[in-house]
Amino acid sequence: MPRNLIVHPLVLRRVQVVRTTDVTPRMKRVTVTGELGSFTRDGITRPAFSTPAFDDHVKLIFASDGDLESVLPIQHADSIEWTPSDTRQGRDYTPRRFDPETGELDLDFVLHGQGPAVTWAHRAQIGDELWFAGPKSSTVVPDDADWSLLVGDETALPAIGRFFEERPVPGPIRALIVTADSAARQDLAVGPDDDVKWLTGDSADPNVYQAALTALPPLPGRPYVWAGGESRALLPVRRHASTQLNAPKSHTNITGYWHRRTRVETPSPVPWLAIRAALELGIVDAIASGTTLPALAASIGVVEGALEPLVAVLQDADVVRRSDNTIALGTLGSDLASDEHARERFTGTEGAEIMALTQLAPALRAGTPAWSRLYGTSAVDESAEELVEGAERLAFVITGLPALPVWSGEIAFSGPGAVVLADTICPDAPATIAETPAMLAQLEATSTRHDFRNGWSKHEVVAAALALSHRSDAESIEYLTRLREATSKLVVIDALELDALSPSVSEQALRIVAVTGTAPRSIADIHRIAALSGWRVADERPLGWGISYFQLDAVEEGP
Repeated sequence: MPRNLIVHPLVLRRVQVVRTTDVTPRMKRVTVTGELGSFTRDGITRPAFSTPAFDDHVKLIFASDGDLESVLPIQHADSIEWTPSDTRQGRDYTPRRFDPETGELDLDFVLHGQGPAVTWAHRAQIGDELWFAGPKSSTVVPDDADWSLLVGDETALPAIGRFFEERPVPGPIRALIVTADSAARQDLAVGPDDDVKWLTGDSADPNVYQAALTALPPLPGRPYVWAGGESRALLPVRRHASTQLNAPKSHTNITGYWHRRTRVETPSPVPWLAIRAALELGIVDAIASGTTLPALAASIGVVEGALEPLVAVLQDADVVRRSDNTIALGTLGSDLASDEHARERFTGTEGAEIMALTQLAPALRAGTPAWSRLYGTSAVDESAEELVEGAERLAFVITGLPALPVWSGEIAFSGPGAVVLADTICPDAPATIAETPAMLAQLEATSTRHDFRNGWSKHEVVAAALALSHRSDAESIEYLTRLREATSKLVVIDALELDALSPSVSEQALRIVAVTGTAPRSIADIHRIAALSGWRVADERPLGWGISYFQLDAVEEGP
């Protein structure tokens, strides 16, 4: 887990409305109280609510059919489990104010638009009940920033308001706030060296932000840049932070709070494949500041005649825009140029998994993973960098594991989540981490305090963190069998259930089939794979977010 995050136990809480206040004609403040101190429910004692960071968020939970009980997550000892649901409606909100002495929490609701949270806020009366979970973590603002730039729309006002009041960066603040109506403007704790510019316009229009940022003179020193609003509208903020302010990624936090809806159609695969090719050829980077077709062809080493149809498809997808003979980046192209996570959909592990689906039919007939059929390699080694990055989510569900009695003697760690788990289990001393060369290199890049080894020796306990989810059954059995040579006690922590909050659960499941050759594994599958590898499941427990814990004991071989 990155050092700039504070992880909190994930707790499901029930609160009641005690007061409502109209902040502006377009924003309503709802004050709630209830399970905000330490409390016990179903025999589990939960810690008090905490919100140390100005942009924390909690997830409010609603049900489209009114049956709230059926959509609430399951509370585990140290986390929660989001079960599949077709009627759950979750909405993220920033706590505007929390007073632990009075046990009151303020939540601010923008009243325009539609949705379950807006509807609930409109109708909220004293005594009404509300369920929420979180925050799961808090971002620690860098302590070496000299000034701050805050950018956002009405949905960002709770976070911006807290920033002005709490001053996580001591220097002056520059704020650009876009609202659709001047009636949305509200009082902020503006200091004598601060400057707030209120803009009236379409907060989903990137041009509104671009013009204001261009006219904003930067302050001397290193900035901290924060922005929240419509995801694509904030692209100019991301570019301005990196190109004009030279703000490092550690000092930039730009979050898409919402997305403007577009008409949903069954997409053609051609634009996706064209974008993937454009990224692999370096087209997006080559035209970042504008170019011509002949110059582009020469710079990437492609025949101009063959490049013309590709550029035409990219133009239809708004990756590029053409004016006379000039080619420049479009909206999606700018997104791809400035956001590495946007590229991963096409050229990262997700993109590689989608490409493997081209071999899905013959792979299913043969009973083999489509991935290995296409690439001839293991997905674990080929996707090591992104698997290690994705393993950071473990930190949210393993906070209670150090108390288990299994951790004794010499412990070694393996899998993409090895560093995250080692940091939790062995916080005060270096741990042994052993992996294959490709995975080991990525793990070493995230930590300098552990002992990294290419190979195994004898250990009292070996813990494998997220080591099976991208392995086929055959690869998993081989892996677990090999670990019997290193230990007689094995801890396996792995993802079984998919993210039930994701709108594309079925697509996630199909990509797993492409990688492993099987559907997402169940607890019974882990028992089966363990038995085939010479292990017996001695203990198991859900940790939350679809991740489960298993303690395996080696089965002694008969005479």
